[in-house]
Amino acid sequence: MKKLLIVFACIVSFAIPLSAAETADAEKFAQDLANNIVTNVVQPQMSLSRKQDIFRKIFMAAINVKTNARFTLGRYAKSAAPDQLQAYTDALADNIIYTWTDRFNSYAGDSLDKNAISFESARKSENGDFYITSKIKLPNAENDIELIWRISDKKGELKLADLVVEGVSMLMSYRNEYTAILQQNGGDITALTEMLKQKNDLLKNPVKK
Repeated sequence: MKKLLIVFACIVSFAIPLSAAETADAEKFAQDLANNIVTNVVQPQMSLSRKQDIFRKIFMAAINVKTNARFTLGRYAKSAAPDQLQAYTDALADNIIYTWTDRFNSYAGDSLDKNAISFESARKSENGDFYITSKIKLPNAENDIELIWRISDKKGELKLADLVVEGVSMLMSYRNEYTAILQQNGGDITALTEMLKQKNDLLKNPVKK
């Protein structure tokens, strides 16, 4: 009995620091990702196409795009053919990249730098994901915006699983929007993919005002 208690005490003593270290690693992952975007994408003297290329590399390295794509399709992912799923995954990634690069482009030249993002807390949830809470001070905005970075750890590899903006999950927003479209179109994933491609063409090459 005494030996069991000693073993248990050792496990607890190692588990607590390990959990804290894991949370610190997840927070650093979110901080580095934010700094990378602000430093390398939010630049005034850079073309939109160049920003899109840079953000694509950052984004694709930070997330598990296949997992996210399947999640946004909901139950329709199970019936999708491999080529349909791949085409949709590519179109979804492009849509997120072009949409967010366009937003970053609007900040370029304003007082947005890595100091505009402050990280306030980090915790590990029961399901193993990490939630990193931060605030961002946007140019010309009256109040700071809360961003919660959901970081997943799959086999020791950290990935951005979701971004919650002012309480709204980006991933759930995509899922709600796209599954509603699929419901209206008989579950036609190809039609949804084509719709995304049309949006992407406009976002990639916006009409100059």
